[in-house]
Amino acid sequence: MCIALEHLYDYDDFRKFLQDYFEEQKKMRSIFSHRFFAAKAGFSSSSYCLNVIRGRFNLTPKSIEKIAKAMDFEPLQKEYFEALVQYNQAHQVDERESAWEQILQIRKQIEFTHLSNREQEYFSKWYYPVVREAAVNSGWNGDFTVLARTIDPQITTEEAREAVKNLESWGLIRKVDSSHYAETSQMVDAKGVAPMALRQIRREYMQHAIGAVESKPRHERFAAFTTLAMSENSYRYAVEVLEEARKKIIARAANDLNVERVYEMMLVAFPMSKKMEKEVGK
Repeated sequence: MCIALEHLYDYDDFRKFLQDYFEEQKKMRSIFSHRFFAAKAGFSSSSYCLNVIRGRFNLTPKSIEKIAKAMDFEPLQKEYFEALVQYNQAHQVDERESAWEQILQIRKQIEFTHLSNREQEYFSKWYYPVVREAAVNSGWNGDFTVLARTIDPQITTEEAREAVKNLESWGLIRKVDSSHYAETSQMVDAKGVAPMALRQIRREYMQHAIGAVESKPRHERFAAFTTLAMSENSYRYAVEVLEEARKKIIARAANDLNVERVYEMMLVAFPMSKKMEKEVGK
């Protein structure tokens, strides 16, 4: 059984899936190579897939068909792979969102939930999401003390060890070798978590935000405070603008190949007065 193919629905990056697939096949079969696969798929260039994996080429509908046939995709696997390619290669936010919705729908068809019953546990501690990103993107080389010191505010070595153990058991990260981990999916949301269950972690993030505003140098944090008087229509417009900005930033971060730090981003707008009644005629 091909592990990469078996876990196709866990991937949010088709290039990473192809890389894992090729590496696994090379270990399983000595005859396997990029040239071997290119011949099987019907590609004229033996290095085509390698260039795709390295981001030099994009996949076309015809090349997707060839890859799907060479890998013996089942219909739903092919549909998922196509959506994954569209998600990763989309230039417009709406195209990316449409592809992501299709990915989620397919995952639901195979009874895959984004975090299923693990959602509440994942969001039970503020540092779990932070450790997940740091464990994959920082060079801690399996040293949990180094990983703990990477988190700001710093956690204990034991907390870092427990977090990585839990994240791995929940299927949110996977061990690549003795000292490196990889994400099994990029985006994790809290849609399935009850608001009450998120209350504590939200409070903790708010407290960290206050601490950052008071202690971090201006070039390391962004904070803007504006008091406005406006109608409910203008407020709804403000929410639309903020949500659009959030989605654009998420799309940019998802394709960022030069990760340097883990950031927490909060966009908050809320009323600071009761609804004001106007006098008749004014």
